[in-house]
Amino acid sequence: MISFQLPTDRVHNLQLAFHKEGAGLVASWRSSHSSCTIVSWDNLEQNPDWQLSDILLYLSPDGEWVSFFDKEIGEVRITRVGQSEPTAVIERDKSARNVWTAVAPDGVALAWKEEPHTVVRSLPDGEVIAQVRTGFGVDLRFSPGGRWLTEKGKRVFRVFDRSDDYRVIARIQTPRFKLAEVSDGLTAVVTTSDSTVSIWDLSSNTSTTSLQVGSVSTLAITADGERVLTGSTDALECGRISDSTA
Repeated sequence: MISFQLPTDRVHNLQLAFHKEGAGLVASWRSSHSSCTIVSWDNLEQNPDWQLSDILLYLSPDGEWVSFFDKEIGEVRITRVGQSEPTAVIERDKSARNVWTAVAPDGVALAWKEEPHTVVRSLPDGEVIAQVRTGFGVDLRFSPGGRWLTEKGKRVFRVFDRSDDYRVIARIQTPRFKLAEVSDGLTAVVTTSDSTVSIWDLSSNTSTTSLQVGSVSTLAITADGERVLTGSTDALECGRISDSTA
């Protein structure tokens, strides 16, 4: 096992992704509410090979792409991890209040909010390929393999089907402060108000089982939907969904 230290003394909202090839790693975190850093290692036993710091940076689930909305200029820049210049620049209204952006795996699509709509544009040309009326939403993310797009609304977690013109296939009711993730299959996991993780079947839009986990400050699910990782300030726990209770 290799251990390594992040080049910071304060970490919030940590996201990790392995390189598609080799043993490299990409890490994204916030050291304050206004500063985000994304770092890439080709070799964890050496210093980082690439680093990008700014406000409003968002890392794609495959760890390959970074999106950044520059409100002063009115553009979203998409940069491939490891490169010094953006691979695509898409114009966006400077007055946009919702700053969330998300890039699909392989860098083929970009999503943002133009409330009450969720807008998806193709990359690198920026052509609009979907505009779905959904209402307020934040924390836009594509699933690890790119099958779904998700967002968190007011007490709801939405799942969009990319193969069906981004139709919303699931609206999962949630507490006000929640964590939610989705696999590339038909499984979603959502924290509830009573310190449990609820397992959802997207095909029926129903909760099937739950995991008793206690306090949760971070949540992840494997792409195959078989295991759930939960974390708090004290510990990380990994559970198998098949061991959960109905």
